[in-house]
Amino acid sequence: MNINSDLGQEIIKRIEEYIDVDINIMDLTGKIVASTDEKRINQIHSGAIEVINTKKELILYDEDVIRYEGTKPGANLPIIHHNKIEGVIGVSGNPDEILPMTGLIRVSVEIIIEQLYNQRQEYYEERQWNYWLQQLLHPSGLNEAHLKREAAYTLHTNMEGDWQVVVIEGEHVQNDLEKYRHFLKDQDVLFTLPFLSDEVVIAFPSSFTHLTKLLHELQHISNKKFNIGVGEIGKNIKGIRTSYFQAKQAIAFEASIGSISYSENWKLERLAYAINENEYKQICSPFEEKLLQLDDVYIETLNVYFDMNFSIKSTAKLLHIHRNTLLYRLEQIDKKVGLDPRIFPNAFILKLILCKNL
Repeated sequence: MNINSDLGQEIIKRIEEYIDVDINIMDLTGKIVASTDEKRINQIHSGAIEVINTKKELILYDEDVIRYEGTKPGANLPIIHHNKIEGVIGVSGNPDEILPMTGLIRVSVEIIIEQLYNQRQEYYEERQWNYWLQQLLHPSGLNEAHLKREAAYTLHTNMEGDWQVVVIEGEHVQNDLEKYRHFLKDQDVLFTLPFLSDEVVIAFPSSFTHLTKLLHELQHISNKKFNIGVGEIGKNIKGIRTSYFQAKQAIAFEASIGSISYSENWKLERLAYAINENEYKQICSPFEEKLLQLDDVYIETLNVYFDMNFSIKSTAKLLHIHRNTLLYRLEQIDKKVGLDPRIFPNAFILKLILCKNL
């Protein structure tokens, strides 16, 4: 991790509030790239050059600085990162007074460099994952072979297996991304990634056995109510993509805010949207126009009737009406729309129309 001006200034910024001595950070050319004394920035420190060449510390007393241009009394030590010298840390002052703290300062600098290195690696890895996910979910389709290679060689991840995708959707949902990741850190998830501007996408292995319980716990992480959609289990990379779009559909079908919606519970609705649009219009349009002109009470009656699996008794009870009133409404639907809800083929068309107009 080569030390440059930006990195050097970040190190100085983090460490200067805890110490009361002058510190210089030199790069591998011996140039001072950061300092608590701004006047020394960009000067060449010949003592640092010797440290880089010898890979040994250099202690300078008053009588020594004459031999090293651009130096002051103090201690200069190599900065080591991953067994390589990356620069030099210089602490100005009387060597006899500063030596006890100089080693601690160098260790602190090396710890800071490691922290910054890890942060950069995490940021780089995050960008790689985000780019991979964008390719996977691109509307134009996917290149499965390419994505598989990218996963193996760039992300060091094997995408083989069965996966189930969960989408958390809502305004500002990505503000809680790190909370979700912290909550899921001990779970065997493939990824937890932001997508678009209002989604967090999570891929669970199919072996995950307590998904519903976990999703209810996820709902309580944020102060806001976000919609959660759950796709069905899919195989390999293509399965992740399919499960994602199923999760998105499940969210679209669910009317209530802050709910958990499972794709497997919306099979007929998904089928309605999968039907060729021209075919749908040819068959359903004449009935659709008439059905949607009916009062809301008829639409509610139909929905409850279908939810109750064509049971007259259960439907009437749930609607708090007499069975004769229910039969009258069903007859009126038949009369005004041209489809009798009590006959299965007609009921199927009515249900398709309702699904299309959620």
